[in-house]
Amino acid sequence: MEWWYHVPVVFWCLTIFTFGLMIGSFLNVVVARLPYEKSILWPSSRCFACFKPIRFTDNVPILGYLRLRGKCRACGVPYSARYMWVEVGTGVAFLALFLAEVVFNWHGIPGMKYDYLGPDGTVPPLRCFAVFGYHAFLLGGLIAAAAIDAEHRIIPAQVTYTVMVVGVIGGALMPWPWPQPGAVAGVIPPETTMWSHPEYAGKVPTGVQPWPFWGPTFNFAPPGSWQLGLLTSVIGALVGSLVIRATKWMFETGFGREALGLGDADLLMMAGAFLGWQIVVLSLFVGSFAALILKVLEALLRKKAVPGTPAPAGTSISGPPQSRELPFGPGLAIGVVVTWFAWPRLSPRLQFPFFDGTMMLMLVGFMGVGLLAFALFMRRPTETAQAKS
Repeated sequence: MEWWYHVPVVFWCLTIFTFGLMIGSFLNVVVARLPYEKSILWPSSRCFACFKPIRFTDNVPILGYLRLRGKCRACGVPYSARYMWVEVGTGVAFLALFLAEVVFNWHGIPGMKYDYLGPDGTVPPLRCFAVFGYHAFLLGGLIAAAAIDAEHRIIPAQVTYTVMVVGVIGGALMPWPWPQPGAVAGVIPPETTMWSHPEYAGKVPTGVQPWPFWGPTFNFAPPGSWQLGLLTSVIGALVGSLVIRATKWMFETGFGREALGLGDADLLMMAGAFLGWQIVVLSLFVGSFAALILKVLEALLRKKAVPGTPAPAGTSISGPPQSRELPFGPGLAIGVVVTWFAWPRLSPRLQFPFFDGTMMLMLVGFMGVGLLAFALFMRRPTETAQAKS
């Protein structure tokens, strides 16, 4: 294969990476201003210490930060290293999403493969850009919510609700199983009343919305209709919010003190509008493990820090005080992404419980009672220790 066949895909990868850097620069504005209820549009970018505007050339993603060595040109106050890492992380995340969904078609959606080595591989099909743009909006929202929660222990509703509205509108415009035609749902015979039957495991077609809200679909919301897309997004958002709120209530009832936050519920609500309720339910458990790993890493890094030394130059001079509480947003965002891209492997194994009403009710009851019992069990040693002291 001649080398010039690879030129188009390299061009598109560089373009997407650069686009991701620009979005990351905008997300930095969102992260820096929304927690303080400031406008993200006015005034223009400026130093938070001396309030002098930042030059256009100094605002170039990554290069501007490295050129000034992470300091303000006017007053020399160091900027937070978060500015550079959010830009780099967003660029890499957008590039990875483009490679997964467009170049390699990770989710195996027919018609989504970008044949960059073929004779017509210069420009990806328009539907590829539609799918990528829709999911990139969700990815940007997850990055912004995770970064704000990590730094400020809050997730602003302006982020989650804005992204959720885009998810609902996009779901109605690109309903399951789009970009495939609705007729592909006929791979499971219409007379089949239970998609949970083992014979049809792994046969549910995948689209921009991985699964419909229920199967078999109903006559008023057939495959490929805006009604089905709208219901899938709305129900996904509602379940994403309710599963966190229910978990929050059970833990607070058991522990006797506040647990989780409503911002975490909004984050899963936002993801559910794009990915449906099945993925966000599983994301809660995957995100819990991810949050635990992040907390362990944070504890290890703190032990390595030498007490009494000044903060490094890349840290914010006006950030919030360190808290021992675990910000759940970053782990939850990781859980959403991991579950989302593991879905091709997980979905055949989960088709039975997720499309069987009786099994779903049993699982919900079992997990609810289990979480409440665990919280009560963990509360007893704490109360005993307090009584002894």
